[in-house]
Amino acid sequence: MAKTYTRRTPEEVVAGLEARIDAVKRRAAAKEAAAEVKGSPDGVAFLAAVKAADRAIRVAGEHENDAMVRVLEAARAPLAEHLVAMGVRLPDRKAGPRRKA
Repeated sequence: MAKTYTRRTPEEVVAGLEARIDAVKRRAAAKEAAAEVKGSPDGVAFLAAVKAADRAIRVAGEHENDAMVRVLEAARAPLAEHLVAMGVRLPDRKAGPRRKA
């Protein structure tokens, strides 16, 4: 069975490239905002609080303390929302730590 390909029109190609450009611009703006926040004392404190909550959630989950996990997630949510409003993109806490090979 032969493969069939659908060719995109030049307009579709341009629209796709413009979407990629917009994504790169958004990432650059988020990175710049994060650098500004990380340089301020209140931004550093908020990041530390969210990271501490993430660690506590992980530990409570390892010990199967579901009630504590729910409480900690409820406490983390407004902190994370404030950081996002400040322009900081938070890492996905379920992804786990990155390890260098």
